[in-house]
Formats: sequence, C-alpha cells, structure tokens
Amino acid sequence: MKVNSYIVFKSFSVPYYYSILFGWMPIRIPKNDSEMKNKSLWCIPGLIFSLSYIILLLVSGSITQELRNAIKYQGNRTLSNITVHDRIQIVVGPMFIISLWLNQTIMIIIHILMPFHLKGLRTVFELFNAFFKCHGSIIGDGNTINMISRNTNIESIMMIIMNTILSIVSVTTSFNRIRLSFAWKLFIMIDNFIHKLAAISLCIQFWCMCSLLAKCYKCLNVSLDRLRIRKNHVTIRPPGLFTMPDRLTLPTNMAKHIRKLNQAHTDLCSILDRTNGVYQVLILLSIITCVLSSLPHLFVLGIIMAYSNFKITPQLSMVIWPLHYMIRVYIVCKAASIASNEARRTKTILNAAFHKHLTDDEKNGIKGFLERIDNKKIRFSLYGLSYLDDEYFLSSVMAVGGYLVIIIQSYMTVIEEQYPIYDRPTADKFDE
Repeated sequence: MKVNSYIVFKSFSVPYYYSILFGWMPIRIPKNDSEMKNKSLWCIPGLIFSLSYIILLLVSGSITQELRNAIKYQGNRTLSNITVHDRIQIVVGPMFIISLWLNQTIMIIIHILMPFHLKGLRTVFELFNAFFKCHGSIIGDGNTINMISRNTNIESIMMIIMNTILSIVSVTTSFNRIRLSFAWKLFIMIDNFIHKLAAISLCIQFWCMCSLLAKCYKCLNVSLDRLRIRKNHVTIRPPGLFTMPDRLTLPTNMAKHIRKLNQAHTDLCSILDRTNGVYQVLILLSIITCVLSSLPHLFVLGIIMAYSNFKITPQLSMVIWPLHYMIRVYIVCKAASIASNEARRTKTILNAAFHKHLTDDEKNGIKGFLERIDNKKIRFSLYGLSYLDDEYFLSSVMAVGGYLVIIIQSYMTVIEEQYPIYDRPTADKFDE
C-alpha cells in the first residue's frame, strides 16, 4: 500500500501555522516531496513574524526597565512598621525583574537557534515520509491515516484554546496594582499576552510529533496481535497440527510478519531519537524559563499565606501564573511519556507472545526483536541530565511544592516574633 506522504504535514498543520504567526517558523516545512525539492528553504511570512517577535523582545527590555522603576520600593527600609505589601515589594520586586530579563534573554537565544532547530525538523519529516511510504500498510488505510491527522490537530487546537484562556485570565488580573498610567498598563498586558501565546508554540509542536509517534507505535502494537493468535494455536493444538484457514498465522508468514514489524519499529525508534535530538535543547531552555518565571509568583504566594496565617484567599493571578508555567512543563513531559511508553509496550507484547512451541524462525525473530529494542533509545532525555516523562514532571512539582513550603515556614518563623496571631493582616487590610 502506498501511503500519501502528506500525512506528516496534515498532522502538523495546526502547530505549523500557529508557529508562523508567533515567529517560531522562519524556515519552511515542506508539504510533500516536490516542495522539498523545488521550494526555497526560507518561509517568508515566518521570517517576517520571527524578526518582528525578536524586535518585540528587545522592546520588552525597555518595558522591563519601566516596570522596574514602577515596582521599586520608595519608602524607608529601616522602619519597623513596614507592611506586608512593602516586604513583598522589597524582596520579590528585584526577583521578578531578574526573572523577566532572564526570560527575555532565553527567548532571544531560542529564536536565534530556531533555524538550526527547523533544519533538523525537516529531517524528521523526511524520516516520517520514508516510514509511511515503506510501512504504510502497518498503520492502516486512508481512513485510519486521516483519523490520525484529525485527532492530532484536535489535540493541538484544544491546547491552544486552553492556553489562550489562561493567558487572558492571568494577564487581566495581574497588573491592577502597578503604579503606571493606563496606557502603560495596557501595553504591558498586551506584551505579556503575546509572549504567553507564543510560548505554547514549542509545546504544541513537540506534542504533535510525539502524538504522531505514539499513534504509529500503537498501530504497530495492534499488528502484533497476530502473535497472540499464533500463540493460542500452538498452546491449544499439539505441535505440528496447524490446520487453521488463516494464512497470516502460518509459521512462515508469521516469521516474515515479525521481521517486517521489527524493521518498522526500528525506523520509528530512529525517528524518536532524531526528534529528541531536535527538541531537547529548546525544551530544556523552555523548562528553565518556566521555572524561573514561576519562582517570584510562588514567593509572593508563600509570603501572603505566612503573614495571614492562611486566612487570606490568594488572588487568582497568584495561582494562575505558576499553574500556567507548570502546564507547559506538563505538556512536554506528557507528550514524551506517551510516545516512549507506547514504544516500550511492544516489548511487553513480545514477551507475552513468546512460547516454546513456536517454530525456530518465529522464536529467533522475537528474540532479535527484543534484543533490538533493548539496544535502541526509546525514551526522551534532556542531554542525559534526566528522562523527560511523567516522573520528571512529578519531581518538578515536588520541588516547587518544597520551595513553597520552605518560604512559608521561614516567614512564619520571622513574623511570629513581630506580630501577635490576632494582629496579623486580614484579607481586607491586605488589599488596602
């Protein structure tokens, strides 16, 4: 069966056009083989938006300086009766500005690296196209291919909608306390809103590639169901009495089927490894950005909870901003986990299907398949520092939770000496 090579672009179309809009796609991703040969390397709309976004990042530096002056504490720090707001302004203000500068610097570095990243992504597309041309019959017919593309795009659209809602809520509830004019506040809100919309581009790109890999692995594992049928034959009937009419489960055909699936799994593992190499730099920088950006908000949340003895309900923005950053980390971790888990499930199926009454060709085929899986990289990693999976996300959440607990405990120790418990700020006083 010859499978249309448009399948990769069909599945990647939503992240592709969304990334063009926010400056993450200055290099063209070919729609088919002819575009790979005939079209120019640069995507003109993507290049224009990319340069515009870099200019916006540079302009954001001046906004950050204006914001630094606006949130700088103007009072006397030596006074003993400074308020909770004053303490937050003194401690968290510089931390917030530093995180903004680091965030903007990392984003500029990411956009500088983007052409090299996209050249590697074009190679991944070539490998995917070659896989579908060679092993398309394993994936299924045209309807199955279209369903894979449609489901992948629906997943990307849902993530874009979720990110847009969170961005609107977080931005509109965050800048009401800043001592700036309405025009400056509006400009800062729009600037932050654009940055938040753009930041999800890398996440949905990576999710799309991992989701497509996971669906291909799943189709391959479904094809391995013939091994279960074959095992039932040799366990129910005495060896040698294979009289079933299904020619696909005959020993000779089964041995060929195992070799074919082995080669398909090998090609998918090569694509997974290549995808990991293309994305691991940007994902590592993105995770660092998320962590640095969430720390000031967690610091504010910890101070407020400590000073109010947990009686003040935190503002929505204090919860939404860290949650927003952690969702981005969750998306990349979950995407990597889905693909690698489906790849490793093949080994479980092969081990369950192995039986002593299988023919030598079948047993050798299964053993070779298992040995090849053991020797292949089928997990996403961050330059060997850690595997990118659900466990990594859980460890990140635990680290963030521990950071919050340390802040609360340290500040509660300090304020117990300064305020009686009945004289600590209430919600009304805190909002003054």
